[in-house]
Amino acid sequence: MKYNATDELGEITRRRGVAYYHQLYTLLATALTDGVITPGSALPSETELMQRFQVSRNTVRRAFARLEQEKRIIRRRGSGTYARNVPQGPGSAAAIAEALRTSDDTEFQTSTKLLRVKTGPTPEFIRRREPAFSAQSMVVHRSRSFRNTPFLLSISHVPESLAARLTRRLLERQAVISALAAGGVVAKTAEQVTTAQPADSFVARHLGLELAAPVLCVQRLIRDGGGQPIEHQSHLFHPDRCQLHDLLVIENAPQGLRWLDTQPRRFPRWLD
Repeated sequence: MKYNATDELGEITRRRGVAYYHQLYTLLATALTDGVITPGSALPSETELMQRFQVSRNTVRRAFARLEQEKRIIRRRGSGTYARNVPQGPGSAAAIAEALRTSDDTEFQTSTKLLRVKTGPTPEFIRRREPAFSAQSMVVHRSRSFRNTPFLLSISHVPESLAARLTRRLLERQAVISALAAGGVVAKTAEQVTTAQPADSFVARHLGLELAAPVLCVQRLIRDGGGQPIEHQSHLFHPDRCQLHDLLVIENAPQGLRWLDTQPRRFPRWLD
């Protein structure tokens, strides 16, 4: 039976900043990944998608073109568009997560590249979170790849008072937090927030994404033993190449059912 476009695909929002074709691509890609559209089955036609989401034919064709480029669909003239059976490759989220969890040679499978070191204004969101952070900071950009497939872009901001301790040559060998520790500035606590945000042009280029594509963002504000901020980290993950995996149990409490995390969430050691 042909898949009905009105079922389970979600909605396109009319917000600014994310192109309609990219939203449509994301909805269809998610349906393919989750098995809502099964391998071999037909996708909704261009006309069905145009009517369902109130978008132009060009928008639908751009979304299809990207899925076809990724070899997730096949288009047959006069017949329709069909889902392909795409096995998970070495750069898939599941493959990366499993390798990072179990492999003894993770450091050989993953590689880091120092992209840029510069000085500039501290972003306002960091100053709001921690007013003691200096107005100017050193900014360090790194990319992380798994078997030459980029999946992570890290952005570190270091207060101006500590920036003089760091050089590009030093940062090519060590992470910011390790370089600071070697100089006597030792991290003691960190506050972590996980959110999502659109990719800017720099992030999109280095993660191989479309501009404004959603990325998973893990932010850490790191402090020394005196409670002073020494680094703010933003770890931006490619949305198709990352997983956060928790093991949960359900407890029947007097207030009702609640979810409990059985262990602290563990991020790979290279996030430090």
